Formats: sequence, C-alpha cells, structure tokens
Amino acid sequence: MNETELSAQNKMGTMPIGKLLATMAVPMIISMLVQALYNVVDSIFVAKISEDALTAVSMAYPMQNLMIGLGTGTGVGVNALLSKSLGEKRYDKANRVASVSLFLAICNWIVFLLLGIFAVETFFRAQTDIESIVDYGTTYLRICCLVSFGLYGQICFERLLQSTGRTFYTMCSQGVGAIVNIILDPILIFGLLGMPKMGVAGAA
Repeated sequence: MNETELSAQNKMGTMPIGKLLATMAVPMIISMLVQALYNVVDSIFVAKISEDALTAVSMAYPMQNLMIGLGTGTGVGVNALLSKSLGEKRYDKANRVASVSLFLAICNWIVFLLLGIFAVETFFRAQTDIESIVDYGTTYLRICCLVSFGLYGQICFERLLQSTGRTFYTMCSQGVGAIVNIILDPILIFGLLGMPKMGVAGAA
C-alpha cells in the first residue's frame, strides 16, 4: 500500500467521532454474533446424529474457543499497532505490522496443527472414557485444528480491515462464511445432493 491509498482508507482521523463509532461498532457487533453461530449451527445438525455426537462437539468447544482467543488476542495487538501507525502516517511501519500479522497467523496455525495431530485424542480421554464420544470428538476437533489456517487467515485479514476503519467488509466476510456453513452442514453431515454422508466430519 502506498501513502495515497492508505490516506484514502484511513477515515478514523477525519470522520466525526459519533459517526465513526456508529459506522464501526455496529458491523463489529454483528460480526461477533455471526461468529457465535458456527458452533450453534453445528450443534443443531450434529444433535440429529446422536446424543454422543452432540456431547463430543460440545466438549470440543473449549479447544475451539482457545483457537479463536489466540487468533483474536494477536489480532487485537496488531489492530492497535497498525491503527497507531496509520494515525502517525508511518506507512512503512504499517506495512511491516501487516506482514508480522500474517506471520503470527501462520505460527498460530502451526501450534494447533501440532495439537490436532498429537493431542486431540488425549484431550477427549481426559474428559470421558466413552469410546463413541472420544471417536466423534477426535474426528471433529482434529479436522478443525488441521484446517484452522482458514480461521487464522480470516481473523488476520478482518483485523487489518478493522484497523483501517473498514468494518463493513469484515461483517460481510463473516456473514458469507456463516451462510455457507449453514448450507453445507446438512449437505455434508447427512449426505444430501449426492454428497457422501460424513457425519461429524461434515460438521467440522
């Protein structure tokens, strides 16, 4: 990004505070509500498989919340530093911060990639000795961990957009993801429209 593009994007230094808060806060609130829909929708459809499947997905939530917390925590730090750099018109620093944000997203993914490979089954066995729950939970959470690069990429770019004041686009990106999740969940879980019946793996 060059100086002209960044100046055009940074409305936070020019827009009245009241209007700025309204235009930024509402999309961010909607984004957080949409984020909460993912696990709720998964639970609704997984409950139709069996009680053990629902229990397994519910037991996976702490690990999923940890994934989101780690991504959001690093994202908030990047968001603050990038906004500060843009406000100071230090555009070279802003570009470096954006690059570091991508690097941190990759590091976060690698952490949960390793946890997904080596620690998921242990995580469930520490909570229950019911084999069906362990099997369902391991299948579900392992997939979530292995492909969490999508989660971290989304959070990374969402925070970069927020730091330039473009919260409307973060709301749109999360909205599209939630809608796609709602559509694909029953198709992949129950094998509709010619797709294979994947069960909890389809929810993941």
